[in-house]
Amino acid sequence: MKILIYADLQKQYLEDLIRQLPKDAEIVLKQELSESELKEALKTTEVLIGNPAVELINPVPASIQFWQLENVGFEQYKDLKYSGIAANVGNMSAAACAETIVAGVLGFYRGVHLMVRNQIENKWVGEKLENELSILGEKQVIILGSGAIAEHVKTMLTAFGCRVKMTAKSDPDADIHSFDKLLKQLVYTDLVVNTLPGNLDKYVSAPFFEAVKQGALYASIGRGNTTDETALVEALESGKLCGAVLDVTEKEPLPENRKLWKMTNVILTQHTGAAHSERDRDKVAKFVENIGQYLKGVKVKDQITLTDGY
Repeated sequence: MKILIYADLQKQYLEDLIRQLPKDAEIVLKQELSESELKEALKTTEVLIGNPAVELINPVPASIQFWQLENVGFEQYKDLKYSGIAANVGNMSAAACAETIVAGVLGFYRGVHLMVRNQIENKWVGEKLENELSILGEKQVIILGSGAIAEHVKTMLTAFGCRVKMTAKSDPDADIHSFDKLLKQLVYTDLVVNTLPGNLDKYVSAPFFEAVKQGALYASIGRGNTTDETALVEALESGKLCGAVLDVTEKEPLPENRKLWKMTNVILTQHTGAAHSERDRDKVAKFVENIGQYLKGVKVKDQITLTDGY
């Protein structure tokens, strides 16, 4: 059996992964191959670990029986024809993503983004900012989505004292199950947290912002394409929204000419939601778990349907 490791891992974690793979497997590393050699290696690979460029993997070689992705999202591969088993990293990054967006929201309400600007400009403003500060714990919150990230966000915000509702089309544990009902609830909502997958293109658009409570805060840790950025900027400029905390944007990196860069009521965390120093360690643990299940012939915990795109 040939296993091709395409994932970029720190040396210590790459070695750790190799140690935990079957001893009789032929292990091939991306960094040791030229592009032409890589294409040839893919033709005889049974287990692929990582996210090759679409043009490199299209069409998907028939030899690949198990494909382990190194991220949660996989929109770029949804049009590929693949009959084998695929898995992502499941809820591996949910806690980190939740911490990022909650940190941004808390920082916004407590004016940290304003304090940092004042520090850079050597300006002591102090309690003159009082009217721009707010308390997170008093907020009515709607979380768009009910997956692992949403659950972590709900746990954290509830601990602060927020009253939280979640949306989902079919999840019985969610509180809101249709877009129409969501629009009716937005007028009472202080904070909206978007955790939606990329298949819901521009789910948050002009009608959404028109329905939202005056002075609400919008935060997004979902996919960037789920928010109509033009409508978002208009809502920020008009004052309909008090601000936005964005880990994701429609285009990444965010183009230099976009207004979001200069808006003082926007916090941009630049798609670092899942990032932390030990992420490669966590990836390896997921890879080993999922590949082990595949080799045993049992259902892979993090198995996904590639054509779903999310």
